[in-house]
Amino acid sequence: MEHCRFRTSYGGASFCQDPAYLEGFCEFHFRALQKGEINEQGVINERLSDQARRREINFHGIQVPSETYLEDRK
Repeated sequence: MEHCRFRTSYGGASFCQDPAYLEGFCEFHFRALQKGEINEQGVINERLSDQARRREINFHGIQVPSETYLEDRK
């Protein structure tokens, strides 16, 4: 089964790994498409100002490393 075609901006090349549902998107991203939160190319609508929702859409279905970059401390 193919994965969702939504490409996250995290790392620039990560795709949502949920199975494709309709139009190549997983169910979550397809619902975002229906709501107008993303377009047919999977780009988040610039008018979506809710930053928490933008992050939810962007990071849904990907595994983010548990370690985050922290500035070297001396």
